[in-house]
Amino acid sequence: MNKTKQTVAVIGGGVIGLNSAYQLQKQGFQVTVFDGNGMASDASASYGNAGHFATEQVFPLADAALLPQLPKMLLDPLGPFKIQPSYFASAIPWFMRFMSQMRRPARASNMAAIKMLNKHSVARWQTLVSEINAEHLLTLNGSLLTYEKKNEPQIAKDLIHYQQQGVAVESVKGQALKELAPWLDEKIVGALYFTQVGHTGDPGALCQFIAKQYQQLGGEVIEQQVVDIDSLEKPMIMTADSSQLFDKVIVCAGAHSKALVKKLGFNVPLETERGYHLMLPIDTDINLPIASFDRKFIMTPMQGGLRLAGTVEFGGLENGPDHRRSDMMLTHAKAMLSQLKVPELADISLEQLSETARWMGFRPSLPDSLPVIDKSPVNAAVFFNFGHQHLGLTWGALSGELICDLVMGRQPSIDTAPYRITRF
Repeated sequence: MNKTKQTVAVIGGGVIGLNSAYQLQKQGFQVTVFDGNGMASDASASYGNAGHFATEQVFPLADAALLPQLPKMLLDPLGPFKIQPSYFASAIPWFMRFMSQMRRPARASNMAAIKMLNKHSVARWQTLVSEINAEHLLTLNGSLLTYEKKNEPQIAKDLIHYQQQGVAVESVKGQALKELAPWLDEKIVGALYFTQVGHTGDPGALCQFIAKQYQQLGGEVIEQQVVDIDSLEKPMIMTADSSQLFDKVIVCAGAHSKALVKKLGFNVPLETERGYHLMLPIDTDINLPIASFDRKFIMTPMQGGLRLAGTVEFGGLENGPDHRRSDMMLTHAKAMLSQLKVPELADISLEQLSETARWMGFRPSLPDSLPVIDKSPVNAAVFFNFGHQHLGLTWGALSGELICDLVMGRQPSIDTAPYRITRF
């Protein structure tokens, strides 16, 4: 069989799986995406994320500075971090690995690998949205990280840290801040303005544009959940209703990848960081994402209103959502935005919001804050593209290109060794 006619199964229809499938289909492979919920469904993190192409986020999540803050975070009902009591014991092994990544050598190495992905991510998205006629879904207005009065001294320190890592950032205060972000409340005394990042007004729609182009190229979709993979010879993909042989398979199942990868002989310390959002159906002049240093959440203007997103909850894949995590973000938004300049916000109450305004999804996170982008060292037909933590949207277009290179046997545009599956 000619190489360009080989069949490829992509397990997972989120932003990573879709980009992987699109790039391979474009190269002439016959690709089939498997996802029990469909392409970028409203249950997926690719649909409900903050919509922020966050290339300024160069620092790994494992930071020793977090340790003294954790007790306060866990006790604060409006805090950004929670572990469901029933899940506490299950989360301990992951946290032990997470803390081991706080050591200086590991942190420096992980940061370099994050920066390598970030460096190319926005450019790859610019190319992609042009190809799929979705330029309107990529806005490059930058983003803000705001600080309230008690943390004003932190601004200068953080500015230096970002600048030392090559991040394009400016400190804005006073009149300059009022002109850039007139909607902010007076309690916001300053901000860092990241000038080379962007956002999408609808991450779900962006994924659907990719899916449409993929299918127009002849790509197939099977809305069934993969329950098993047999990779002794050619990969056999098994669902509850069917079994099919493929020449190659790529696991792109996000937080659900751990069980599938285990069937292929690899134990990876993948954990589920549950993220929440609250969608406010209000029309504002806000034109860029606004994150809060103090409150640890982000507001992004969307086509359907203002999305409040963020927080971290460890509760696994089976426990139900705790939408108090969504609701608390309304309190934060009202504190950060001037209700004189965003009067629609003053009239919003939780009781008025529909159930669809609240959302919870699964972030696939590894202890070192790096994804797995790799080919199997034991089976040339098996590939991996998962574990992108908070930066799945940011890295989506680039990850699709990198895995395509690996499948085709080409040298990727960046060194993928830091993202190998055997690093654990």
